[in-house]
Formats: sequence, structure tokens, C-alpha cells
Amino acid sequence: GTPYFQHQLLRDVVIWYGLSEGIRDGILKELAGNILGFDFDGNVEDYLGFVIEDFMRDYGQVHLPDGTPAKLAIFFPQTDDLQALRPAIEIALSRLGHSPTLILEHHTHHENKADFDRFKSKDSPHRIALLVDRGVEGWNVPCLFSVALARKLKSSNNFVLQASSRCLRQVPGNKIKARIYISLDNKNILDKQLQETYGETFAQLMHTQVR
Repeated sequence: GTPYFQHQLLRDVVIWYGLSEGIRDGILKELAGNILGFDFDGNVEDYLGFVIEDFMRDYGQVHLPDGTPAKLAIFFPQTDDLQALRPAIEIALSRLGHSPTLILEHHTHHENKADFDRFKSKDSPHRIALLVDRGVEGWNVPCLFSVALARKLKSSNNFVLQASSRCLRQVPGNKIKARIYISLDNKNILDKQLQETYGETFAQLMHTQVR
């Protein structure tokens, strides 16, 4: 799945199967036309308010075939960022008539491992996860339909790619696309990491459809 590193094809690759192939074969959720890039010019509160309103409008009534509601994860660089911006998320939910109890906060200074592990279940009361250094590589949540990256994240590893692709896991019977909310800075990082890891571009991923 990851035959590239820094634009170089790894030696002795047994099989090469990228994100676009997974989307075309119906293993991953489709993303075509559904990666939204923003130049929020430092106004992160308005950006997050839009994310909440857009997600609840388009995914609020979406469920997997087993009844699990669609969920959203928002990734923050630092716990200070999360704590400063959580009120904007709560206000956006309140404007829509939703309770802040839909929010799950999980990071080093606010451990909620039991609720975090249950987040993928239809029995979980949470719809929105606010995360720092959690829920990236290996986090398997088929009901996650959308992710948002709050503020510019470092490009020293594959964090942007790993965070963005968390919402792609497909389940039989689902026809709803996933959605990624990302700043223009992070969009450029995502494009770079896609090329380094999979040998494909952001534009290719944006236009890949199920066969």
C-alpha cells in the first residue's frame, strides 16, 4: 500500500495498491469532488463553525446499513489549540440545536480511551471526536465519514495523509461519499505526501470514482 518514500520507489515491492485503486474497487469510500480546501486566513473559529454546520447538514441523517450514524473527527496540532477552539465547535452545535455532549475529546491531557474505543459503535453517544496525537495510523472506524484538520500541521511525517485518509474505510451497502475539510496549507502537504507515499496526486484522488 505504500511503495514510495520521498518520491523513490521502495525496493522489492511485492504488490502496489494505492488509494485510487481502493476507491475504484469499492474498498474505500469515494472522495470525488468532496475534498474542501479553505484559506481561512487565521479565522479558525469560522472555519470550524462551517465544518460543523456542513457536516450536520449533509451527514446528520446518514447511517451505515447497521444503523451506526456518520461521524466526524477533527485533528488538532496541540492540546492548547483544541482547548482554545472547542467553544467555537460547541457554539456551532448549539446554533443547530445539538448538545455539546455529541463531542468526544481525547488526548494526553484528557484521556477518554473507553469512549474513544466505543466511538465506532452505534451504541456510542458521540458524533464528533476532537483529537490530538490520537486516531491516526491504524484507527479503523467505518462510520467515520468526514475529517477536518484544524490549523497547519507539520509535514515532517505522514500525519496529514494518515489523518485525512481515516474516513475512507468502506462497508458493504454504503453509497455515501466521504468528505475531507482541509486548509490550503495542509492541502499542499497532503498532495506532497500522496506523491511520496502512493505515487499519485491530490488531483487524481479528487477525480477517482467507483467503477
